[in-house]
Amino acid sequence: MKFQKFNEIERLSDYTKISDTTVYGDNSKPKHGILHLRDKKNNLIIFKSITLDSKNENRLFKILDTLIIPNLNKPELITIGYCQINQNNDENLIAIVDKTDSLKIQNIRKVWTANTITNKIEVVNNLNGINCFNEWFSE
Repeated sequence: MKFQKFNEIERLSDYTKISDTTVYGDNSKPKHGILHLRDKKNNLIIFKSITLDSKNENRLFKILDTLIIPNLNKPELITIGYCQINQNNDENLIAIVDKTDSLKIQNIRKVWTANTITNKIEVVNNLNGINCFNEWFSE
């Protein structure tokens, strides 16, 4: 399913955009993105490919995989692109974390990775070596 704006898709018209993360990987031009939407009941994470239209003017997005996360408890947040594996930034990581007032997040509840090889969102079972940072932190 291809689109330019997510709300062109009828099933997504009730959702609000929370964030839209571009995944560059080793490319100079973005090939993938992670879109975070929310409605009254759920968070919807959409892993998408990015291409240009035939005139090379407009970005076209294609849904590769989706992840539904029921709306979270108050102290929990979803963070995308603010985690590391073994001290290396990984823009493909999607995590449920506890809200904190510090820069480094202490409690990481669950992690997924948007795998640009398989084009799937995959669960990360081993959280050893994963650190996340509070994108809303300010001193």
